[in-house]
Amino acid sequence: MVCEIMATDQAGYCWTIGLVGSMSLMSLGGWLVFAAAVLTAVPPLAALKRKRLVRYVSSSAVIDSGRLAGTSVEDDCGPLVSVIIPARNEAEKIADCFRSLLRSEGVTFEILAVNDRSEDATGELMDAAARADARLRVIHLRECPADWLGKNHAMHRASLEARGRLLLFTDGDILYEPQTLLAAVRYFQQHQLQHMCLLPEMICGSLLESVMTTFFGMSFAIGTQLHLIRTRFPLAYAGVGAFNLVEADFYRRLGGHQPIRLDVLDDVKLGKLIKCRGGRSDFLLADGLLSVRWQPSLWGVVTGLEKNAFASVNYSLRGMLFLTLLFSVFFVLPVALPLLSLAGQVSSEDAAGWLATVVLWHVLFAWLAWGQRGFLLQIPL
Repeated sequence: MVCEIMATDQAGYCWTIGLVGSMSLMSLGGWLVFAAAVLTAVPPLAALKRKRLVRYVSSSAVIDSGRLAGTSVEDDCGPLVSVIIPARNEAEKIADCFRSLLRSEGVTFEILAVNDRSEDATGELMDAAARADARLRVIHLRECPADWLGKNHAMHRASLEARGRLLLFTDGDILYEPQTLLAAVRYFQQHQLQHMCLLPEMICGSLLESVMTTFFGMSFAIGTQLHLIRTRFPLAYAGVGAFNLVEADFYRRLGGHQPIRLDVLDDVKLGKLIKCRGGRSDFLLADGLLSVRWQPSLWGVVTGLEKNAFASVNYSLRGMLFLTLLFSVFFVLPVALPLLSLAGQVSSEDAAGWLATVVLWHVLFAWLAWGQRGFLLQIPL
C-alpha cells in the first residue's frame, strides 16, 4: 500500500516536471504571472468588497465610551472626537464639508479648522462657520517652519489644541453622512484600534474618470495588501488623507506628526508609523458614507495618480523604474502577447497564460466596479 502511494506520488511529480519542462519560457512566464496576479490581487480585493463601513450603521447602536484603555465613561455619546481639517485655498468646498460634518449624529465632536496661509476666502468662511456653531474652532496660521511641510505642520499644530480622545484628520473637500462618525467610532472601539482609515466614494464627472478611479482603487488595494493591515505584518499599512482616525494618546506618544514632518504622503506615512510602533490599524471602504470629488477632470485624475505613484517610492527614479517594470509585466504584456498570437507572431500555447491574466484582470475590475454608476460601460474599458 505504501509502495503504491509512493509510486503514485512519484508519477505525479514526474508528470508535473515533464509538463513544466515542455513549456517554453514565454508560456511558463505567462502562467507564473497569472499565478502571482491571483495570489496578490484576489485576497485584498475580496477584503475591499467585504470590509464596508456601511455594515456598521445602525440607528439603535450605542457607543461604549469606556472602551478606550485607561479612560472612563464620559457621556452617552462616547469619547470626544476632535476633527482636524487643514485647508489652504479651499474656499470653494470648505463650507460644504463643514455643513456635512455638523450634521453628524450619535457622537460628541469638535472641529478644529486650520487656515494654512490661505490666499482666498477660506479663513473668512471658517470664521463665519465658527460664529454659527460653537463646536467649530479656527486656527489661523500665517507662516510655516522651514523644517515642516505646510499640511503636516497644520495638523500637528491643531493636535496640540485638540481635546478629544480620538483625533480625526480629514480634508476640506470631504462630504460626510450623518451616521459616518458614529459608525467609524463604533468600529474603532469594537476592534480596539489605534488607527483606522476609510476610503471614500469617488464622485466622478465622466465615464473615463470612473474607470480611472476604479483602477486606482484596485491598485491601492493590491499595493497595500489591505487584507493584511489588521495583522502584524509590517509591510502592510495604509493611510487615507480623507479619513485618518487615531487614538490621541498613542499619537502623542509617537511625537505627533513630528517624525513625518517632511513626508508628502503624510497620510500613508502616519499609518506606517503607527504600525511600526505596535499600533493596531484597519482599513475600510466607506461608500455611501464618505464621498469626495478627488480631481476636477480626467487629466486631474491622471496627474493625481502620477503624483501619488512617484511619492510612494520616495521620489526615487530607481523605484519608479521598478514600478514601471511591474506594471508592464502584469498589465501590458498580458494584452500584447495575445494580440501577437492573433497576428501569428506567437503561438497560442505561449500566449495562453498571458490571456488568462487579461481575463482575470477584467473579472476583478468588473467585480470591483459592480454596482457603480455606469459600471456596465466601465467593464469593456
